[in-house]
Amino acid sequence: MRQLLTVVLPAYNEAENIPRLAERWQQQAEALLLRDLDLRILIVDDGSNDETSSVSTVQMEVHANLTLVKHGVNKGLGEALKTGLSYVLDEIPDCSYVAVMDCDNTHDPAYILPMVDAIRASHDTDVVIASRYRKGSEVHGVPFYRYFVSYGARFVYTLFLNIRNVRDYTCGYRLYRTASLQKVRAHFGEKWIQETGFACMVELLYKLYLTGAAIREVPFSLRYDEKLGNSKMQVARTTGRSLSLIRKLRRVRIG
Repeated sequence: MRQLLTVVLPAYNEAENIPRLAERWQQQAEALLLRDLDLRILIVDDGSNDETSSVSTVQMEVHANLTLVKHGVNKGLGEALKTGLSYVLDEIPDCSYVAVMDCDNTHDPAYILPMVDAIRASHDTDVVIASRYRKGSEVHGVPFYRYFVSYGARFVYTLFLNIRNVRDYTCGYRLYRTASLQKVRAHFGEKWIQETGFACMVELLYKLYLTGAAIREVPFSLRYDEKLGNSKMQVARTTGRSLSLIRKLRRVRIG
């Protein structure tokens, strides 16, 4: 019996990237079928002021397995992530796995195959991260300052959060068991994702860890050189928010 994998793509001003990314995901559909997985794609337009919605609507007409949900105004990555994951949990209850990735073509959908293999290799694995810090990983075209900030974030998060088996706390390319997301939301309620910016990825990961999720990483190649459009990350603001998040998360308790 086939299972269902839904890919959530938070998008803000990604009109240039969506057609290629949607096609790259469709190219994985046959390989996923060989693993007894049906593919669905969910684009969350986070109040874009370009043609993201209209381009996504065209993709819906081309690809029957693609759905678009929209925010009327820009709310930030955290809210887009929360909207997409909540949609899957509420509207697609038979979904077994949820993948999340950046919508700017820096992440290759082909890595979903080793990620699926890794999460299925053990019934105890709940989350798989496409990691920049495992043997075999590659990074292309990342500006030095972002590379420096990324390594700094890795060091700080490892020092203060120290999640077992995790080296890459901030990469947005992940695969979750739906059951693990349901468990986190059931425990934290509406506060299961509170961060509105990029720190939401760390927040969700840590809350998954606190609720018993087992996490693995697989190497992948980050292709920043294939990105179209401008970066949405404000480095100074993100860094400050991350330090504040660490203090907040270390006060979270399960009991």
